[in-house]
This record gives sequence, C-alpha cells and structure tokens, in this order.
Amino acid sequence: MRLTQKSLIAVMAYMPVLALAHPGHDHHTGFWAGFIHPFTGLDHLMMAIAFGVLMWTANQRWKLLGLIGLALAMVGGFMIGSQDIIPSTVAEYGIIASLVLLAIALWTKSNQVLPAAAVLLASFHGVAHGAELGQSGHAIVLVLGMVTAMSLIYAGGLGIGAFIKKYVPYGKKIIGTLAAFVAVIGLA
Repeated sequence: MRLTQKSLIAVMAYMPVLALAHPGHDHHTGFWAGFIHPFTGLDHLMMAIAFGVLMWTANQRWKLLGLIGLALAMVGGFMIGSQDIIPSTVAEYGIIASLVLLAIALWTKSNQVLPAAAVLLASFHGVAHGAELGQSGHAIVLVLGMVTAMSLIYAGGLGIGAFIKKYVPYGKKIIGTLAAFVAVIGLA
C-alpha cells in the first residue's frame, strides 16, 4: 500500500466525531416512510451502491448472497437497536466503519472477507433505525419499506458495477473514493 493511502487511512481513523453519520429523522411510520428514507440519506445511498458495485465484482454467488445478507443484517440490526442492546452512538461508529470498509474493499482485490464484513457492518444501519423508531407501533411495515428500498438501491449498485466493469477504467476505485468521502463527511 502506498504511503498516500496509508496516510489517508490514518487521518480518517483519528478524526474526531463531530457529527453523526445518521442524525435523527422525523418519526413517521409506515411502509412509504421506510421506503423513502434510504433515498434521503447519503450514508444509505453510498453504502448500498458501493456494496452493489463490490458484489458485482466478486464471484457470481456473492450477488444474491449480498442482497440476502444486506436485508438480514438490516432487519437483525433493527431488532437489536429496538431492544437498546447496542447504544446508538456505537451504531454511528458502525455506520462510518461500514463505509470505510466498503471503500477499502473496493480499492483492494478482496472478494471474500471484506464483503462478508461489510454485510455485518451494514447491520449498524438497522441498529440506528431500531434505536430511533423501534418503539413505534408500525415498526415491521417501516422496516419492510426500508429493506425494499435498500434492496432496490443495491440492485442499482449491481447495475453500476456491471457498467463500470465493462466501460469505466478504475471505476471501482472511484466508487471506493466516494464511499470514503461520505465516511469522512460523517466524521466531520
């Protein structure tokens, strides 16, 4: 790894957390509130798109497993967050870590370990929502909306990954840089 890349990772690791990656949202409930939400947060969009691009470049079986893993991680995270098992401040660090890990995975040639770790870290997105919205009366419908939207964004990321692989040199690294940039925004 070049000195510039190591320096960038070190700077990102030591930046103070001044703002939350996942600030509070209106506490609306229902399928449409859950469905619309992932489209309104840069952290959600980058995570799902970058994850889709990563899974497209991995071997064939990861594409479907990535979608299933992402959905299960979000639902599991929501249940953990709604029970206050993990504090929401820890979830914020997990959200940032998921974006940093995706950026690293897109910059490297990792096709197995980092995608699996990214799925696990995606659960922190669910934890943050579970902590915020888990006590609402219509949480199941809200989660269904969120998982549906995230799955569509992920599918879009698969499409972008296919396009990049065929037409854009260094496209994976461009998406990785964008994911890292979003993580830095979450830190600053």
